[in-house]
Amino acid sequence: MLNELWTDWLRWQGGEPCFRIYGKARPEPHWRIIDVYATRRRNHGSGWPLWDGTCVTWSAEIICVGWDLAESILREQSHFPCSRQHPVEVTQGRIRGRSRQKSADPLSTTSASEVLAHECGHTWQAIRLHSLYLPFVGAVTLFREGPHPWSYFENQASELGQFGGIVKASVCPELMKSGANV
Repeated sequence: MLNELWTDWLRWQGGEPCFRIYGKARPEPHWRIIDVYATRRRNHGSGWPLWDGTCVTWSAEIICVGWDLAESILREQSHFPCSRQHPVEVTQGRIRGRSRQKSADPLSTTSASEVLAHECGHTWQAIRLHSLYLPFVGAVTLFREGPHPWSYFENQASELGQFGGIVKASVCPELMKSGANV
Protein backbone atom coordinates (compact mmCIF):
# COMPACT_ATOMS: atom_id res chain seq x y z
CA MET A 1 0.00 0.00 0.00
CA LEU A 2 2.74 2.47 0.98
CA ASN A 3 4.71 1.61 -2.18
CA GLU A 4 1.66 2.37 -4.37
CA LEU A 5 1.12 5.71 -2.61
CA TRP A 6 4.79 6.58 -3.13
CA THR A 7 4.54 5.69 -6.85
CA ASP A 8 1.35 7.74 -7.26
CA TRP A 9 2.94 10.73 -5.52
CA LEU A 10 6.05 10.51 -7.74
CA ARG A 11 3.88 10.39 -10.86
CA TRP A 12 1.91 13.39 -9.64
CA GLN A 13 5.16 15.31 -9.04
CA GLY A 14 6.84 14.17 -12.24
CA GLY A 15 3.99 14.62 -14.69
CA GLU A 16 4.29 12.72 -17.94
CA PRO A 17 7.26 10.36 -18.25
CA CYS A 18 10.01 10.91 -20.80
CA PHE A 19 9.14 7.47 -22.21
CA ARG A 20 7.93 4.08 -21.07
CA ILE A 21 9.82 0.82 -21.37
CA TYR A 22 9.30 -2.90 -21.04
CA GLY A 23 11.37 -4.24 -18.18
CA LYS A 24 11.70 -7.23 -15.91
CA ALA A 25 14.15 -9.47 -14.11
CA ARG A 26 15.02 -12.89 -15.51
CA PRO A 27 12.98 -14.78 -12.85
CA GLU A 28 9.81 -12.86 -13.77
CA PRO A 29 7.52 -14.55 -16.28
CA HIS A 30 5.90 -11.36 -17.61
CA TRP A 31 7.12 -7.99 -18.83
CA ARG A 32 6.09 -4.86 -16.95
CA ILE A 33 5.71 -1.32 -18.25
CA ILE A 34 8.00 1.08 -16.37
CA ASP A 35 7.88 4.88 -16.57
CA VAL A 36 11.21 6.62 -17.21
CA TYR A 37 11.41 10.25 -16.09
CA ALA A 38 14.24 12.58 -17.08
CA THR A 39 15.63 15.65 -15.34
CA ARG A 40 18.56 17.88 -16.23
CA ARG A 41 19.74 17.69 -12.61
CA ARG A 42 20.79 14.10 -13.30
CA ASN A 43 22.76 14.97 -16.45
CA HIS A 44 26.44 14.08 -16.39
CA GLY A 45 28.26 17.25 -15.39
CA SER A 46 25.21 18.95 -13.86
CA GLY A 47 27.14 19.76 -10.70
CA TRP A 48 24.39 18.52 -8.38
CA PRO A 49 25.97 16.46 -5.58
CA LEU A 50 24.68 12.85 -5.52
CA TRP A 51 22.55 13.56 -8.64
CA ASP A 52 25.24 14.27 -11.24
CA GLY A 53 25.20 11.49 -13.85
CA THR A 54 22.97 9.17 -11.84
CA CYS A 55 20.12 6.88 -12.78
CA VAL A 56 17.79 5.89 -9.93
CA THR A 57 14.94 3.44 -9.46
CA TRP A 58 12.42 5.11 -7.17
CA SER A 59 9.80 2.34 -7.18
CA ALA A 60 8.82 -0.80 -9.06
CA GLU A 61 7.28 1.41 -11.75
CA ILE A 62 9.52 4.50 -11.89
CA ILE A 63 13.10 5.10 -13.00
CA CYS A 64 14.63 8.59 -13.11
CA VAL A 65 17.53 9.45 -15.46
CA GLY A 66 19.27 12.51 -16.85
CA TRP A 67 18.15 13.95 -20.18
CA ASP A 68 21.54 13.05 -21.60
CA LEU A 69 21.03 9.36 -20.73
CA ALA A 70 17.45 9.46 -22.07
CA GLU A 71 18.77 10.84 -25.37
CA SER A 72 21.48 8.15 -25.46
CA ILE A 73 18.92 5.40 -24.87
CA LEU A 74 16.66 6.72 -27.62
CA ARG A 75 19.63 7.05 -30.01
CA GLU A 76 20.84 3.50 -29.24
CA GLN A 77 17.36 2.08 -29.65
CA SER A 78 16.89 3.81 -33.00
CA HIS A 79 20.07 2.13 -34.30
CA PHE A 80 19.98 -1.20 -32.43
CA PRO A 81 16.45 -1.76 -31.14
CA CYS A 82 15.89 -4.42 -28.54
CA SER A 83 12.62 -6.23 -27.97
CA ARG A 84 10.96 -8.48 -25.45
CA GLN A 85 12.13 -11.42 -27.59
CA HIS A 86 15.71 -10.06 -27.63
CA PRO A 87 16.18 -7.91 -24.50
CA VAL A 88 19.25 -5.99 -23.44
CA GLU A 89 21.03 -7.42 -20.42
CA VAL A 90 24.18 -6.19 -18.72
CA THR A 91 27.14 -7.78 -20.51
CA GLN A 92 29.02 -10.20 -18.25
CA GLY A 93 26.54 -9.43 -15.46
CA ARG A 94 28.36 -6.31 -14.26
CA ILE A 95 28.22 -2.62 -15.17
CA ARG A 96 31.78 -2.14 -13.97
CA GLY A 97 33.21 -5.64 -14.36
CA ARG A 98 36.92 -6.39 -14.19
CA SER A 99 37.14 -7.28 -17.86
CA ARG A 100 35.57 -3.92 -18.79
CA GLN A 101 38.08 -2.01 -16.67
CA LYS A 102 41.10 -3.77 -18.16
CA SER A 103 39.91 -3.87 -21.75
CA ALA A 104 41.13 -1.37 -24.33
CA ASP A 105 38.24 -2.36 -26.60
CA PRO A 106 35.87 0.61 -27.05
CA LEU A 107 32.92 -1.82 -27.28
CA SER A 108 33.60 -2.93 -23.70
CA THR A 109 32.07 0.27 -22.32
CA THR A 110 28.62 0.04 -20.82
CA SER A 111 25.80 1.13 -23.11
CA ALA A 112 22.94 3.37 -21.97
CA SER A 113 20.57 0.46 -22.61
CA GLU A 114 22.62 -1.76 -20.28
CA VAL A 115 22.35 0.90 -17.57
CA LEU A 116 18.58 0.82 -18.05
CA ALA A 117 18.60 -3.00 -17.87
CA HIS A 118 20.43 -2.70 -14.53
CA GLU A 119 17.72 -0.33 -13.28
CA CYS A 120 15.06 -2.83 -14.42
CA GLY A 121 16.74 -5.27 -12.04
CA HIS A 122 16.21 -2.74 -9.26
CA THR A 123 12.50 -2.44 -10.13
CA TRP A 124 12.19 -6.18 -9.47
CA GLN A 125 13.86 -5.67 -6.10
CA ALA A 126 11.35 -2.91 -5.36
CA ILE A 127 8.50 -5.35 -6.06
CA ARG A 128 9.96 -7.93 -3.70
CA LEU A 129 10.96 -5.54 -0.90
CA HIS A 130 7.93 -3.21 -1.10
CA SER A 131 8.37 -0.28 1.31
CA LEU A 132 11.76 -1.59 2.46
CA TYR A 133 13.29 -1.14 -1.00
CA LEU A 134 14.47 2.47 -0.62
CA PRO A 135 15.85 2.11 2.92
CA PHE A 136 17.65 -1.20 2.19
CA VAL A 137 18.83 -0.70 -1.37
CA GLY A 138 19.10 3.09 -1.31
CA ALA A 139 21.36 2.96 1.73
CA VAL A 140 24.01 0.89 -0.09
CA THR A 141 23.62 1.83 -3.76
CA LEU A 142 26.39 4.45 -3.64
CA PHE A 143 28.89 1.66 -2.90
CA ARG A 144 28.17 0.20 -6.37
CA GLU A 145 28.95 -3.32 -7.54
CA GLY A 146 31.75 -5.34 -6.06
CA PRO A 147 32.82 -8.34 -4.00
CA HIS A 148 31.51 -6.94 -0.72
CA PRO A 149 28.32 -7.99 1.10
CA TRP A 150 26.94 -4.44 0.76
CA SER A 151 27.20 -4.76 -3.03
CA TYR A 152 24.62 -7.57 -3.12
CA PHE A 153 21.70 -5.48 -4.44
CA GLU A 154 23.80 -3.77 -7.12
CA ASN A 155 25.30 -7.07 -8.27
CA GLN A 156 21.86 -8.71 -8.36
CA ALA A 157 20.33 -5.85 -10.38
CA SER A 158 23.03 -6.20 -13.05
CA GLU A 159 22.79 -10.00 -13.14
CA LEU A 160 18.99 -10.18 -13.50
CA GLY A 161 17.74 -6.97 -15.12
CA GLN A 162 16.33 -7.02 -18.65
CA PHE A 163 15.32 -4.06 -20.83
CA GLY A 164 12.80 -5.12 -23.49
CA GLY A 165 12.56 -1.91 -25.50
CA ILE A 166 10.68 1.37 -25.53
CA VAL A 167 6.89 1.17 -25.54
CA LYS A 168 5.58 2.30 -28.92
CA ALA A 169 4.38 5.95 -29.08
CA SER A 170 5.46 6.66 -25.49
CA VAL A 171 8.39 9.03 -26.17
CA CYS A 172 7.58 12.58 -25.03
CA PRO A 173 7.63 15.40 -27.64
CA GLU A 174 10.54 17.21 -25.96
CA LEU A 175 12.78 14.15 -26.33
CA MET A 176 11.65 13.61 -29.91
CA LYS A 177 12.57 17.23 -30.71
CA SER A 178 16.02 16.85 -29.17
CA GLY A 179 17.19 14.95 -32.22
CA ALA A 180 18.20 11.90 -30.17
CA ASN A 181 16.24 9.65 -32.49
CA VAL A 182 18.46 10.41 -35.46
